[in-house]
Amino acid sequence: MLILEDLYLGDVRPNERGFKRNSQYAKALDDLVKAGDTLMDNLTEKQKEMFEDYMTAQREVNVLTDCETFIYSFRLAAKIMIDVLTDGTIKRI
Repeated sequence: MLILEDLYLGDVRPNERGFKRNSQYAKALDDLVKAGDTLMDNLTEKQKEMFEDYMTAQREVNVLTDCETFIYSFRLAAKIMIDVLTDGTIKRI
């Protein structure tokens, strides 16, 4: 099956990647969760609400940033492939 067909059908989801349990990412995520739990345990209810609002806004920024990074990276990869396939004869795209 073609990758574009997989993408269209939703079988390719770049934003839903797994990770290895013993990876550096897994450790960083574990540290983040522990720090968040410790922080939440020491906040008042009002502070918890404010922090949740902050986290919601941060997640939205992360989604937008990740999307822009994906688009930029995809375009860069396409330009690299054009350069490779044309032996650099196309100077500007």
